Amino acid sequence: MKALVVYYSRSGNTKAVAELIAGAASADLESLVEVGVNRKGLLGYLRSGRGAMSKKKSEIETPSKNPADYDVVFVGTPVWGWNLAPAVRSYLGQTDFGSTPIALFCTMSSSGQEKTFASMRDEASNVNVVGEMAVEAAAIKNPVELQKKVADWVKGFGEVGGAAG
Repeated sequence: MKALVVYYSRSGNTKAVAELIAGAASADLESLVEVGVNRKGLLGYLRSGRGAMSKKKSEIETPSKNPADYDVVFVGTPVWGWNLAPAVRSYLGQTDFGSTPIALFCTMSSSGQEKTFASMRDEASNVNVVGEMAVEAAAIKNPVELQKKVADWVKGFGEVGGAAG
């Protein structure tokens, strides 16, 4: 299976999970980079939540990897105000995945995955979503358990189309 992991991370939690998925799937890794947006510090945190809740998109640098070149693409976002990050909203809305299925993952404090995954599916309309995984912040603090959760989830994608999640 040739896999790609695409993610956006402000604090590093989504990046940590993306790296575990990439390791478990022997996947290529691509971070989404916003253009002209400062998400650092308290003001950046507030801007992030407001942008997510108002379903804004942000300008992102053109990704270097073509999803159509892969058997599966994992797409990850932090949950901000029960919504996905604007950079991920942009990526899902503007990317042609061809026939490549996608698997969605998110990181969150404690809730919001249902609404976030629904919004991700809406943005990636006409794309086959083959799995979803939510990771709470508390799980990130337990790396052994998290690594097992990720490895078990990724195993289900050995035969792409065999739904995991």
